[in-house]
Amino acid sequence: MNSKKVNIFAVIMIVVMCAFSIFIGLYNNDGKDGNDGKSAYQLAIESGEFSGTQSEYLASLYGKDGSSITLDDIYNAYLSENNLSKDDCTYSDFLLNYFPDQFLPDDDAVTKTELTTQIALRSTVDICYSYCIDQPIVYVQENGNKLYIDESKNYASIGVSAGSGVIYKMSDDTCYIITNYHVLYAANYTNDSSYRVFYNSTTDTYFTAKYENVKIEGSFFGSQKYINKSSINYAPIHTHFLDSYGVYLYGYQSEEYKLSASFVGGSADNDIAVLKIEKNETPNNALIFNGSYSAASIGDSSNLNEGETIIAVGNPLLADTNSVDDSNINAEDYVNLLEKTYIDALCLTSTDGVVSNISEYCTFESIIDSSKAISLRLIRVSAAINAGNSGGSLFDLNGRLVGVVNGKIESSSYDNVGYAIPVNIATRLADQIIEQCDGSKTQTRIKAITTNSLGITVKNGNRNSQFVDFEWVLGGNVVVDKLSATGVGFGIGLKVGDIIESVEIGTTTYSLNHDYELDDLLLLVSPNKNQTIKFNVLTTDNNVLTSKTYTVNPNSAMFTEIA
Repeated sequence: MNSKKVNIFAVIMIVVMCAFSIFIGLYNNDGKDGNDGKSAYQLAIESGEFSGTQSEYLASLYGKDGSSITLDDIYNAYLSENNLSKDDCTYSDFLLNYFPDQFLPDDDAVTKTELTTQIALRSTVDICYSYCIDQPIVYVQENGNKLYIDESKNYASIGVSAGSGVIYKMSDDTCYIITNYHVLYAANYTNDSSYRVFYNSTTDTYFTAKYENVKIEGSFFGSQKYINKSSINYAPIHTHFLDSYGVYLYGYQSEEYKLSASFVGGSADNDIAVLKIEKNETPNNALIFNGSYSAASIGDSSNLNEGETIIAVGNPLLADTNSVDDSNINAEDYVNLLEKTYIDALCLTSTDGVVSNISEYCTFESIIDSSKAISLRLIRVSAAINAGNSGGSLFDLNGRLVGVVNGKIESSSYDNVGYAIPVNIATRLADQIIEQCDGSKTQTRIKAITTNSLGITVKNGNRNSQFVDFEWVLGGNVVVDKLSATGVGFGIGLKVGDIIESVEIGTTTYSLNHDYELDDLLLLVSPNKNQTIKFNVLTTDNNVLTSKTYTVNPNSAMFTEIA
């Protein structure tokens, strides 16, 4: 068998030599020969058997016999030896960095794929939940400004949703999961008993509103109830989120192992939402903190290249509930039956492909307002993506999360045109959601600064060299295209034609290579902190590199709400 195709678990058995050095050499008072309590590594150095670092010595024992231990044991011992927490060095960081030559040889794409898949499966979760509204749906037909109630129909509102999520941050007792907004959004749901779900059969749409101001219109053929559209009191958005969501881990994908997660907040316009799992909320919740699962190592989506291999992990095996018999069954039993049908089909699955386009704008119908269109900047991939992959992970072959899957093009003519939200957008939005919404179940909008709110429009310029101080230098390619005369950009001295080479936010400098990166970077600016935004620009006046600084007021009107 080709050694390059050895499974990661075989690698674990091969590297068990770590048991001797970590558990015997490093922790016992007996050295290799019981000599003065020295470790095997120290004795090997003194005897001339080996020269190099301790990590290199451990790697040199590759293939030696040892006791049967798990990689988790080695990982935990490594943290203890180096006084590190799991936040300092995640499980995947350990795998990728501690023995990089053994685990990820540069010329072995097969091994990279295997290891990345192992990491991705343990950083991705299934999300499956069901809901039922106690009050029945009110069926109405629209005629002018009147909504006539169809009293012959009186059905409960039932829904089941299944998707995926990515473990983003973990502490000893709290875990945050990134997923898609549309995975968690219960379209026909309200937890406020004063509201009803209406189905408008004329327009084939649902809406949530208070059932009030009902009038009766009499005629020769009888009377009919109706509601004036102008009197409808619509429900706020937050009623579309449940108090609890079911989460399932790789290896524990059955109802008895369901974890309970709460909704933190989200951004509908960016299709990103965050769930929180608290260790002590339910007995099952402790499973995610047992050391076998870890937060994803975060990559940089701006470094992706067309043709680069990626791996998508999610739950594409959505159950077919069309065959479920709903006759003579009450709503609660029916919704439980539907949920069980979905849970029985849960199966985290990985598919691989390549990056087809690093940045592509796609237009979607807004999930919270069907009359509104939203535009998302996405990564296009050739990996097979299906409905249950929504909210799942997209990894590069270095084991880093580079995107959050959110959709595909459905067509009978072609397949494997999938999309993912760049990780630079997803994680920055998640940080803002956690900071602004955690603890406030009613808040689903976040505040952010955008180029539009700063009164700046940028475009991609040419990558031409420019003559500066008697030298030819490569200028940036992000150019100020338009400025609002009342905007911040104009106020700090930016001019049309200026080339923005980099942006400093706080103490970190970020170079700009594409126009869209500026809005991505502005997501780092928090409304709860005093921060500065410094634009390093090559000016149109005399081609001199200069800085334009804006000090952000936390209460600034520059922060706009993102739905």
